[in-house]
Amino acid sequence: MPQLQTAPIRSFTVKSSWLSVVAGYGALALTYHAAEYAMRFHQHVPLFLGLMLAVIPVAYIVARLQGLKGLSAWGLRMNSTFIKFFAYGLGLGILVNGVAFAVRLWLNMEVVTAVPELSTLAIQTLIFTVGTFLPSLAEDVLTRGYLYGHLHKRMGKWSLVILSAVVYVLNHVYSLNDGPAALIYLFVLGIMMAIPLVYTKNLWYTVGAHWAGNIVYRFSNDVLSVKEGTSAIPGLWELTFFILLFALVNYIVSKKLSYS
Repeated sequence: MPQLQTAPIRSFTVKSSWLSVVAGYGALALTYHAAEYAMRFHQHVPLFLGLMLAVIPVAYIVARLQGLKGLSAWGLRMNSTFIKFFAYGLGLGILVNGVAFAVRLWLNMEVVTAVPELSTLAIQTLIFTVGTFLPSLAEDVLTRGYLYGHLHKRMGKWSLVILSAVVYVLNHVYSLNDGPAALIYLFVLGIMMAIPLVYTKNLWYTVGAHWAGNIVYRFSNDVLSVKEGTSAIPGLWELTFFILLFALVNYIVSKKLSYS
């Protein structure tokens, strides 16, 4: 008796593929926010860092389950240029955020009240430098890389930049009631960090810039003792202005890198 021939079944329908995208994002978000919860409410540093690290294998597994090539789908390409992109983001990020901090001190927006001894200064700076890398990387995958991987062929560059910035703001669930200035700052920060990704198609520039901002923030807020100064201009507005400048710099530099 001849066998009946049946048409091959596609692994995903359009509807189920979008369900897969949402489920994948949910897995990443659950892992990331479990880490945030462990730190914010329990001050559990090992669990916090472990869960932030876990975002990366989760991102790899999600990519493979969705039929993609792994972390490169989210812009984490380990090719010959990733170190260059990472170095640009890190170097420019340290420069811009460092100058912004210096200007706040110069304009008396902030005042340094205490500086630890040199050995303590060095050790604490190193601890915060190492400790902020994984959260920076994990959040970049969650709020930028994953969106880019699924949407860069369906949306224009600037539409994707704006969407990513909105998702970045919403990801800061514990800051949503901090007022308009904080939300505008987060939105501008999200735009600044999404620009290099859409032009270089590589997440490492963004990771470097993000890590740099976290390093300078922790240095100025945790290593040093700083209080508000007497200036009538809030320091957050000054920092938002510098982040806007950084966004412009990123636009220029990342476009040049994309052609190199």
